Amino acid sequence: MRLKHIARSSWFSVVLTGLSVILGMAVLYIAQPSPIVRLDWKIYDSFLPLRAAPQPSPVPIVIDIDEASLQEYGQWPWPRYLVADLLDALSEYGVAAIGLDVMFAEQDRSSPERLDESLRRDKQTALNLDSLPQELRDFDRLLAESLRRSPAVLGFYGRFDGAIDAFNIPHSVALIERASPNAIPIERSLPSVGSAVLPLPVLLDKAPLGFINVAPDADGVVRKSPLLIKAGDTVYPSLSLRTLMLALGSKNLVVSSGLYGVESVKVGQWMANVDAQGAAYIPFIGPSGTYPYISAMDVLRKNAPREALEGKIAFVGTSAPGLLDIRATPLDSVYPGVEIHAAVLDAILSGNAISVPPWTPAAQILVILVFGLASALIFNFARPLIYLPVAAGLIAAAVLFSRRLFADGLFLSPLYAAITVGAMGACLVFLRFWQEERQKLILRNAFSRYVSPEIVKRIAKLRGDLFAGEERELSILFTDIRGFTTLSEKLSPQQVVNLLNRYFTPMTAIVRERGGTMDKFIGDALMAFWNAPIDAPEHPLRAVSAALAMQEKLLTLNKELQAEFGLSLKIGAGIHTGPAYVGNMGSAELVNYTIIGDNVNLASRLEGLCPQYGVGLVVSGETKDGCGAAFAFEYLDTIRVKGKTQPVSIYAPIRLEDAIARREELLGWEEARVLYHGGDFERAAEALEALCERFPQVTLYAAYMDRAKNLLRDPPANWDGVWKMTTKK
Repeated sequence: MRLKHIARSSWFSVVLTGLSVILGMAVLYIAQPSPIVRLDWKIYDSFLPLRAAPQPSPVPIVIDIDEASLQEYGQWPWPRYLVADLLDALSEYGVAAIGLDVMFAEQDRSSPERLDESLRRDKQTALNLDSLPQELRDFDRLLAESLRRSPAVLGFYGRFDGAIDAFNIPHSVALIERASPNAIPIERSLPSVGSAVLPLPVLLDKAPLGFINVAPDADGVVRKSPLLIKAGDTVYPSLSLRTLMLALGSKNLVVSSGLYGVESVKVGQWMANVDAQGAAYIPFIGPSGTYPYISAMDVLRKNAPREALEGKIAFVGTSAPGLLDIRATPLDSVYPGVEIHAAVLDAILSGNAISVPPWTPAAQILVILVFGLASALIFNFARPLIYLPVAAGLIAAAVLFSRRLFADGLFLSPLYAAITVGAMGACLVFLRFWQEERQKLILRNAFSRYVSPEIVKRIAKLRGDLFAGEERELSILFTDIRGFTTLSEKLSPQQVVNLLNRYFTPMTAIVRERGGTMDKFIGDALMAFWNAPIDAPEHPLRAVSAALAMQEKLLTLNKELQAEFGLSLKIGAGIHTGPAYVGNMGSAELVNYTIIGDNVNLASRLEGLCPQYGVGLVVSGETKDGCGAAFAFEYLDTIRVKGKTQPVSIYAPIRLEDAIARREELLGWEEARVLYHGGDFERAAEALEALCERFPQVTLYAAYMDRAKNLLRDPPANWDGVWKMTTKK
């Protein structure tokens, strides 16, 4: 298993996914899809209360052609003499300037001269105008005279669609341009109108003009208003901006531009930050009615208090729903269009304007990069339980940072930071899930060769690095085919391979059925262990049960092997229980899940002792103690293996039913063993000789009889019952 390659592949996948998400978010920001833009607008709307001033500026007011005025003076449009009277009355009240959010693009049909012309054409009759004063015969001229006397600004509407018409709008303003190095010329930055709806020619030269266009977004909500537009080669201010200039007596506009386009517009000491196209974001501070409304009827009747009008900048318009000058703003879905001009003026005078700097795109890309990298690192290393808190924390940080900037007048949307965190989290969670499933598959494939399918399922559910090394208490099994080298000389290489496959298949199954882990095959030897990679309760018992089952399975298997290969197999097995290091070991490119340690070597030595004691299975005292009362154990010896100083007691497990059948034999062996260990070699030799006569097939008794007789002839100086092995096997 190439774990290093897998780790590199995982890191590569994480890096590639992270970079892909960051790049995708950058492309998304550049593309500005409509659903994302609309969501961005909603975030902007939710931030607006942060810029709400305690009180609106006292300068802008609205002269409202409201329902009461319409009931008093008739439906709109009014005769122009009423509008002239309204302008004269406002001038008498001492207003600083008047912005007319009303179009006078057509002649007043109620003028006596227009009415006389209509009657002559349609009814072949005429009016007697001789009794009328000359100034009352044409209401448009009457309004023109009033405009000449009043501090009023006329509104015009610029059309951005269609071909560019040749037209000339008088009363433009002088621009003072302040451009930084490499700045885009102002004329190239501003939106250009192709044509315009202008006031009547008789009115054009009587008052300055400002355009009344607002810029609702695609959802119909007004969030910003252009302050400058271009018509032909001339730049014109908005109604609110031109009215402020008139109130201040200023003829000049100072316009600053930079690398991205227009940056600010200044009138006198007041400056408004604008976007690159010359539009200002309006910091609406409340719903309709935020600024004082005075009914046009009260002004005409001279019922309005003088202090409410004197020195103010008045915008004349209508709040009557039937006149269709109703807009939607972030704070009110029914907002009179005339009050938008008041809100723009308020933003300029209070310095409360919102700026979307020209460096916003670069800042957004940087935000995407920073939050993308941060979320990639966190989601890659964090535990799944804290994914949601971490994501919420990152998004909250972006929102708080944006809110703080907005409170200072800068709008840098947190939306793309939030989307980046969400997308990065979703992609990396999916990637980690895919990698985890892939690792589980690797684990299944790897351990399915070592352990049972049930254990593989349990391993797959575990968390953590199962391949990491650790020291555990294990029960270690070694088996070996006796005399296999001699047997294999009678077979061809192909037959040897087939024979081993026939033998190892059922033996491996026995190990796996009892929850063991196959380690390796060493020629004709088999190595397995219990209690790793997952806990195996009563692992000594499982190991002994597996070894005995192998011996029993071999009896059946030998019948098949005799028929197929003409031979039978004998195996020996050794089991020891003790601590060993288990984990992946090998080279950088190829590793093996295995175990090492002195206790592994001891288990191998025990397997090699089987022929000396004439048994098929030798286990250590530690293994015996771990089995409890599940088996009977025939004592074999207490030995000191070569290279070891500590003695080891060894036993041969016996199934309980077999132990009952051999009860008399085992009691006799126990008596002889006690005599032997007590140093009474003469009596021990006699008891062992008797056992050999009764059980000549038992190698153990004959070996001990020879040993007792030898010790009797040459008694040891300090006998402790421990037999020293002089060979490894």
